[in-house]
Amino acid sequence: MHTKGIEELLDKFYEGNTTLQEEHILRDFFRNPDVPDHLKSHQKMFIFFLDEQQTQIDDPAFEQKLTTLLTDQPVKILQISSKANRNNFIFITTIAATILLLIGLFVTYNQDIFKKDKSLHATANQELAFAEASEALLIVSSNLNAGLMQVEHLQMVDKAMKNIQLFDRFYQYQSIIINPDEIQQKSINPK
Repeated sequence: MHTKGIEELLDKFYEGNTTLQEEHILRDFFRNPDVPDHLKSHQKMFIFFLDEQQTQIDDPAFEQKLTTLLTDQPVKILQISSKANRNNFIFITTIAATILLLIGLFVTYNQDIFKKDKSLHATANQELAFAEASEALLIVSSNLNAGLMQVEHLQMVDKAMKNIQLFDRFYQYQSIIINPDEIQQKSINPK
């Protein structure tokens, strides 16, 4: 078989997807002494498999001895504590955060902004930008005030609508309020 096919079979073998026939092909290939150099590391493993497969156990009571050894030994269950790992993680992240904070403070205090001998006078460009920003804010403020005046007019209309609703209620109950005797006679004397 070609080297390319053997490499594909090796990939399948390490993934656990080979059949018995494919494993026999690999075993026969690596049994030969003329294996390419880049596959020599795999040859040792397959030769070991062949040697161990041919090993014979001469002791007839071997299986019984193995079974007694396995059943007599208490099984030790290893429990992994995740609390220790979590504590280590928290400890390391705390140290890293502290270091970053200290570096940030060091860089901040070494900037020229915080030095006392730096002049705080504004340049012409900064003054022009301030003037333009002030003018833009004044325009926005005047437009906002004009909009608020329109809202006041709407509030007056809303108040008038509430008064109209009050008059509508009055007209609804006007006959009861003005002529209560007629209403009582109608309810007492059915037609």
